[in-house]
Amino acid sequence: MRTDLPLLFRIRVIFACVAALGFVACPGRKGPTPPSSSSPAPMTTPLPETFIPFSRMDTAQLFNGLRLHSKVTTVEGPPAVIGRKTPDAYQLDLEIKIQIPKAAQTLDELSVANPDIGVVLPGLKEQLIAAKVSNFYHGLYQLKVDSVNRLLMRLDQIVSRRNFFDCNTILEIQDARTSRKALLIQSDMNVDTDGSDADRQTEVDGSPTNFQPYTSYRWLKKTNKPSQFLPEKEAKLKQLQSDYDAKTTSANKKEAIKKQIHRIQREIADLKKYSYLISKYDPYVVLPGFMLRQSTHPYVPKLGDYVVVIYQGKLYPSLLGDVGPSYKIGEASLRICMQLDPRSNAYNRPTSNLNVTYLVFPGSADSIPGPPNLKKLHDQCATLLAEIGGCNGELWEWKDLLVQPSSSPTALPQPSTAPGANATPSPSPSPKPSANPSPSASSWMSGTPAPAAKESEKKHAGNQ
Repeated sequence: MRTDLPLLFRIRVIFACVAALGFVACPGRKGPTPPSSSSPAPMTTPLPETFIPFSRMDTAQLFNGLRLHSKVTTVEGPPAVIGRKTPDAYQLDLEIKIQIPKAAQTLDELSVANPDIGVVLPGLKEQLIAAKVSNFYHGLYQLKVDSVNRLLMRLDQIVSRRNFFDCNTILEIQDARTSRKALLIQSDMNVDTDGSDADRQTEVDGSPTNFQPYTSYRWLKKTNKPSQFLPEKEAKLKQLQSDYDAKTTSANKKEAIKKQIHRIQREIADLKKYSYLISKYDPYVVLPGFMLRQSTHPYVPKLGDYVVVIYQGKLYPSLLGDVGPSYKIGEASLRICMQLDPRSNAYNRPTSNLNVTYLVFPGSADSIPGPPNLKKLHDQCATLLAEIGGCNGELWEWKDLLVQPSSSPTALPQPSTAPGANATPSPSPSPKPSANPSPSASSWMSGTPAPAAKESEKKHAGNQ
């Protein structure tokens, strides 16, 4: 074990191990029963006459599924006056052993997760001959290991067993006749509840934990209808401004508040300028953020790409609409999740098994982003499936659940350098930060990876 680790770290680990063994491994253990009389209880075990080596192993399981083996071993060492100054005389060796899963690659291996995958995709058997395991797969599991390594100081926060083993394969396939490429991903499905679009729906449920009113896929607003989330953001900005201006606020605190002010200002600007997907109404899936950042990768997916979700013999057209944490995969909008299981909600996933196949078609996104056209979504996915050998099974036809307005909405004025008549000015901190959003916000073009809040690779509650 490294002896240069902070003492606090070693103490935390020891307490974590002791707590796990005491409360998980031996839940029924009780303290000794006090004797009924005041006289000392007779000794039942003779005292040792000399040093006796000791070794014992205990096993426990933490709540996140991490199996914990602890072992105490003693050997005879130097006198205590020396042992107290010898680091190796009293130490804890912490080692996490992980079996990285081999990617499923053959039809038999894929069928373990999806028994009917070879029937639903009749061309898959031939395509698997030349298919290869994507380095997206190896990169995903390397990021998982990196996450575990970063959190060794807090065993209770290490990614759960379920989320570590959440990907059965990522294969790069290509049809020999049409040259159509696709990423075949086998995973589970968590629920993404994000997104809002005042142009199409003025009221969106923003109550789920960690809800965000934006998705990474977005487009320019078409009306002047304000987002329902603007008042909350503007109130937060006003409070931050007040905290920043307070005389009792330290310099370090001011710097942290200033960063928050800049972030909220960008979010307000984005909510005024863009519309987003709505989880309850739009069928979309989520991929780890690192995959979309590999700009030179021949199979790099992009926001707006068409995706077919395959589950229990049915095929569901969707878009790639959001990015998630880089060390987790398998997530879709509430619209898709509720179709797989009507009981799905922000805290209840439709399936915990790795029995969902995501067929992602890189480079298939429309050149101009916009709200999903569900009929076009169906037809385009049908065309893409035909280009990789066709399909057997029902290709789902989504119905538009949004009520269309009876009259045309007020058109949003074209952007200009001068503030629009309907723009609501936001308070500025003192000292005043740049009036313009940072380049990462102002230079975004419609359809490119969106707000910094999304690129920070959010966590979704209820799906850990």
